[in-house]
Amino acid sequence: MSPSPEFNRFGKNWIIAGVLFSLIYWLWFTLIVGIDPPTIGVYFAIMLFFFGTRKSRILGIGFFPFFTYIFCYNSLKVLHDYNIFKIRIEELYNIELALFGFSYNGSIVTLCEYFNQNLSTFCDIIAGSFYITWAPFPILFGLFLFFKGKYKLLFDFWLCFLMANILGFIGYIVYPAAPPWYYFEYGNQLIVDLQSNAAGLTRFDDLIGYPLYSNMYAQGTNTFGAMPSMHAAFPLILTFYASKTKNKWLIGLFGISLFAIWFAAIYSNHHYIIDVVVGIICAIIGIIITESIVNRKFVVSWYWHVIDYIMPETKN
Repeated sequence: MSPSPEFNRFGKNWIIAGVLFSLIYWLWFTLIVGIDPPTIGVYFAIMLFFFGTRKSRILGIGFFPFFTYIFCYNSLKVLHDYNIFKIRIEELYNIELALFGFSYNGSIVTLCEYFNQNLSTFCDIIAGSFYITWAPFPILFGLFLFFKGKYKLLFDFWLCFLMANILGFIGYIVYPAAPPWYYFEYGNQLIVDLQSNAAGLTRFDDLIGYPLYSNMYAQGTNTFGAMPSMHAAFPLILTFYASKTKNKWLIGLFGISLFAIWFAAIYSNHHYIIDVVVGIICAIIGIIITESIVNRKFVVSWYWHVIDYIMPETKN
């Protein structure tokens, strides 16, 4: 077993890393993306984690892939200014219709269109209650792993989350596509600067008397990011890593949220079936890549340096 490395809050290597990170972070957001309160908050949170205590540094390292995801996700707001790939609107609808269309009332329709003609208050409640959990559930699970001392599993979980999202970001770049609600409302007309929309989730807002989803989507970073559905990927990754804890309550809760989110994505007109399927594929590939690193099927030296720092007893 390797001894725990002595905690040095302002060690030379940490100072260098902090300065380089700060330069890259502020130059990128100042010159390219733009600065807002969350951008400032995330930066100071990261600095606090890494230059606080040894425990806070372990938490920061464990969550660092998640912070990297936030960095990339916030950068999507300028994607339409630089992306050279054509935005797909009607094409994705036609693909969905060809692959998953079915006959209803004498017409071939998508599942989104079927749901639009068969709305249900019960379904609105299920969709609205679970769709929002894509963010808090992973964060709460990460904190659960941290406080349980499962630091390696914490890092593995967020690493997989990042790997899957990198695939998703590539999809957003090379195949920018409009969600169902956009096509149903605007047809094949391209409105590049159109603000994102809560679509069918506004019905849940009406039920609870508060614009929860309307406010959330008003802050959206990428209207044309329907393909793939990373909302479909997150709960699958969450359920997979929850299974490693052997906690039946977590596995059950995340398993329910998995199917509820898949349903909600389509029912609310945020995604087609094909978006969900490709999102699931991203999750599976992310899991395969991460587990290959974890199980040393191919060696990534930096991974084991990280693990040796946060849990030296795991290094063989």
